[in-house]
Amino acid sequence: MNIATANRLLELRKMNGYSQDVLAEKIGVSRQAVSKWERAESSPDTDNLIALAELYGITLDDLLNTTKDVVEITPEPSKKDIKGKAKSLLSKVNDFGIYPKTAAAMAKFPYAIIIVILYVGLSYAFKIWHPLWLVFLTIPIYYRIATACKANSKKAFLMLLPVPEMTVLAYLMCGFFADAWGSMWILFLIIPIFYWVVSVFKGSPNEPKDPSQ
Repeated sequence: MNIATANRLLELRKMNGYSQDVLAEKIGVSRQAVSKWERAESSPDTDNLIALAELYGITLDDLLNTTKDVVEITPEPSKKDIKGKAKSLLSKVNDFGIYPKTAAAMAKFPYAIIIVILYVGLSYAFKIWHPLWLVFLTIPIYYRIATACKANSKKAFLMLLPVPEMTVLAYLMCGFFADAWGSMWILFLIIPIFYWVVSVFKGSPNEPKDPSQ
């Protein structure tokens, strides 16, 4: 065997991550035989050449033709590698929005359950079923804010804020506690003014633009 072919066999073995012992075991020869092939001291017979070509996933011509570039064989990813890539992708999916940490923290916090416990406990203790039920309106407000934190721009964040819900809650509180049902209608003007101001807000030049624009 010439030295070029010997070097090719050596390169193919290392490229596929096999030791001489492992390669010898896979094709049914001794380690010493593999070592002699790679030192050009002997040549593999036809059966061993076919076994090597099948193991590396190449033809006999590619195996012996040293004028060609070595064919790179991509090993199958291990389960560990697949799990690692899956975790990496999952972390990227979860890490989005302008306030991703805040969104994640708010999503994990059991706000709705705490509101229910708070309402039932205080109502039984102080007999204030009404108007304490207003606290339930804070639940959609809370989760709307959590959703807004996942927005990919400040403008989208502002548009997702629960301004209508907060306005309704403020109006009801003024009505129940100050009997200002008639005069506090002016609070509802906040809603159209807010959305108009946000709609003309251009945001930072570094923020991603709407692809439709």
